[in-house]
Amino acid sequence: MSQFQLGYEHARQRLARSDPERMAERSGARRQEDGSLLVRCGGEDYVVTWPGGEVLRAGGAPASLWTAILILHYLVDASGQPEAGQWIAFQQLEGGPGYYGSFSGRVLRPFLAAFGPRPDALVPAARALGGEAVPMGDVAVRVPALPRIPIAYVLWRGDEEFAPSASVVFDASVSGYLDSEVLTVLAELTTRRLIAWLDNRGEGR
Repeated sequence: MSQFQLGYEHARQRLARSDPERMAERSGARRQEDGSLLVRCGGEDYVVTWPGGEVLRAGGAPASLWTAILILHYLVDASGQPEAGQWIAFQQLEGGPGYYGSFSGRVLRPFLAAFGPRPDALVPAARALGGEAVPMGDVAVRVPALPRIPIAYVLWRGDEEFAPSASVVFDASVSGYLDSEVLTVLAELTTRRLIAWLDNRGEGR
């Protein structure tokens, strides 16, 4: 059995031991009549069975293993902590400095490569995931990556002297929901979906 499969089975066991009403209240997931939990992640709806812990896409197909593990961790570990209203960098999170290389390679650099040359595409891409424009940088958006975890993507336009630059930041409450490793998975998934919108619109590279 692979490490991913072991991680998934462990997360399912933790979910089975958790109270579904409490998980729904703390995570912002919606409890369904059949006892399952509906969670919106990266602009897409997922159904999580309880106590089985299967994670299904809206059409009934299984979610990818890494997405399933991410969502199960979120449901079980969600603290219910309200948003702090303060954006912080990944490096400010516990464990963030040591994991920043991975975060930069999987999230920040792909985001900048895709949207740095096309900053005007960022707002419509975010809106496709339920996001909105926010007043930061030259162009910025807030995307509800999970019900209680917003991610802000910020761009500064380049000019003749400077190349475009970017930042990806989180509400300070995120430490009450995911650790830096699992948060990187969430940010990577959300970034990929923003880029997919760009590619599907014919504006990608």
